[in-house]
Amino acid sequence: MIGRIMQSSPRLGLALLVAIAGSTALGLFGSVACSGDGASSSASSNNNNPTSAGGNGGAGGAGGNGGSSSSLIPPTVDDFPATPQVVGDLPTNVADIFNGMPGTDPGGPCVSEPAMEALVPKNWTPLRFEWTPPPGHNVIELRLKVDNQPHELVVYTPEPLYTIPREMWEGLAQNSAGHDVEVQVRSAQIENGALVSAPLVGTSGVVHLAPVEAPGSIVYWSSSGGTAFRGFTVGDEQVTTVIAPAQVSDDTNCVSCHTSSPDGKLVFFTRDLTPSGARAVSARSADGTSTTPPAQTVSQVALDLLARPTQGAPVLSEAHYSATDAVAITVLYDASTANRGALAWTNLHAADPASGSGLLARTGDPRQATSPTWWHDGTTIAYVSAEVSGSGVVAGVSANDPTMDIYTVPFNDRQGGNATPLAGASDPGYWEFYPVISPEDRFLAFNRIAANTGNDSYDEPNAEVMVVPAAGGDAVRIEGNDPPACVGKPSPGITNSWPRWAPSVQIADGKRYYWLTYSSKRRPAGNPQLYVSGVVTAVVNGVETVERTYPAIYVTSQPPEENNHTPAWDVFQIPEPQ
Repeated sequence: MIGRIMQSSPRLGLALLVAIAGSTALGLFGSVACSGDGASSSASSNNNNPTSAGGNGGAGGAGGNGGSSSSLIPPTVDDFPATPQVVGDLPTNVADIFNGMPGTDPGGPCVSEPAMEALVPKNWTPLRFEWTPPPGHNVIELRLKVDNQPHELVVYTPEPLYTIPREMWEGLAQNSAGHDVEVQVRSAQIENGALVSAPLVGTSGVVHLAPVEAPGSIVYWSSSGGTAFRGFTVGDEQVTTVIAPAQVSDDTNCVSCHTSSPDGKLVFFTRDLTPSGARAVSARSADGTSTTPPAQTVSQVALDLLARPTQGAPVLSEAHYSATDAVAITVLYDASTANRGALAWTNLHAADPASGSGLLARTGDPRQATSPTWWHDGTTIAYVSAEVSGSGVVAGVSANDPTMDIYTVPFNDRQGGNATPLAGASDPGYWEFYPVISPEDRFLAFNRIAANTGNDSYDEPNAEVMVVPAAGGDAVRIEGNDPPACVGKPSPGITNSWPRWAPSVQIADGKRYYWLTYSSKRRPAGNPQLYVSGVVTAVVNGVETVERTYPAIYVTSQPPEENNHTPAWDVFQIPEPQ
């Protein structure tokens, strides 16, 4: 539920007390925030608003080993145990066996999760390592080293994965936030208590512990065993069901594309109707009860207008979600649009159906519209312009018009206006689709494939996630598109699809931390699963540019066997997992 806070371990509390005491003794307490993350501040984005957003500023980033304020933390903390951890049915002297024949040859385990160089939020679920050892190897040695921890974490296990215990992880994530975790993996074959041959060295590198948290909750579409919206708050180890079709109505057999109300209390979503199969839009509470919105929030007239088929892909803006001004934007196909995808507005407080909705003018764009996203300040809507439009989110091209680009149009008090292609997301050599605006309206994330290499935008294998300044500019391909090379699943080809931003920017040491989630088919089973990637920016001379994007981390709270796609990341007020 919104507002849930990660519980700190006892040793974490002790470390913080030591830090405070030490700072007071030095006469420094109060000069900066007391933190173990090397960050002089960590706050929501409202505390530091840049004037504009630029493109990629080149490599840089946010990992590393702390910041200037790290002098206020104890020089070392003690979250890793001093002795090796032995998992499973292994010889008790397995560490001595490994150390007796130290191998340096390559060819050891491929670590698939987390990717080296990934950025991990402070409030993430306990970090899980997954690997594939060479054939015949039955023991894996995992070593984790952090510069402010006096001991390495050394683990011996026969299993294909290892998860840091929660108490240990929470202490590490807090006390070593802003530092790097050095990772090294080796493996060997042990028979009759002895090594068959020297261990082989596998993946090595670093994982960055972010000095900030990832805010909010993610609600996603699961299409396994029927459809449902499931969700989790960042840090949860399990998911919860938020809305299932049977909770909505007897004539709802599917729920799909969705968004949050700006206050997180409601989910606005597309539903398929029985028996017609037509699509319409509805809204229900996010708290697991699927309650119809109160009339003062969404009137019955507005619900009826949203329920007109065919309609989908609802979006809202906090600038137009109040007691006096509340609007939803959808994609509508009916007689008023000549059954072509058009951007429609609905007054959520409407009392008269005759005046409660209308169409946004998109002057200069004769194509159909799909996949709108609405700026938080309410001024602008971006959408996909293409000759073919279906279900509100699926864009396609025709032989006569191969264009699939992202356009913007002003909201203009429901009037619309001139529609223009967004530079960096309207390249004729590519198809661009599934746009989403970042917090503070600084950047737009979207999917892109080479033109004429797919059928349409739906479930596109070659899709990759890109980021461009919201005002247009050079598009940046995020590092999160690529799994570790040793996995053998390069992108394009793994359906990195439907990016969505975390609801707010976090700030530390002058850097601005954004988070993106999206689905990808990079897991061994090939089913869509959710991932999260960090995007770090800096503001120089009033211009915000992307300093670095980071490889993805796997969302371990989701059921690995299910098909999980189209996430929405916001301040959803969802129930806690049971």
